Amino acid sequence: MTIPLLPDSDGDCTANLRLALRNISDEAVAIDLERVPYLSSQALTELARFRRKHKDNRITLQHPNALVLRTLNIVGFNKLFAIENAAA
Repeated sequence: MTIPLLPDSDGDCTANLRLALRNISDEAVAIDLERVPYLSSQALTELARFRRKHKDNRITLQHPNALVLRTLNIVGFNKLFAIENAAA
């Protein structure tokens, strides 16, 4: 399953991420971050919470821009999630 994540009018994607992840069962999940300009601390918390609940699932973060990729690396999420097609 691929989830195309869209930010709200302020650029934050937390609420949409929370809604998208609510009914995910035990299956591989790809979260498309292509349109996400940044990840707030709340969005990072949602990703971490989802990872804890679904630790046996393959969770892939796709198409992060350079800022999002840097944020993921700084907080160590590059070790928790597979990251594909990252910006250079």
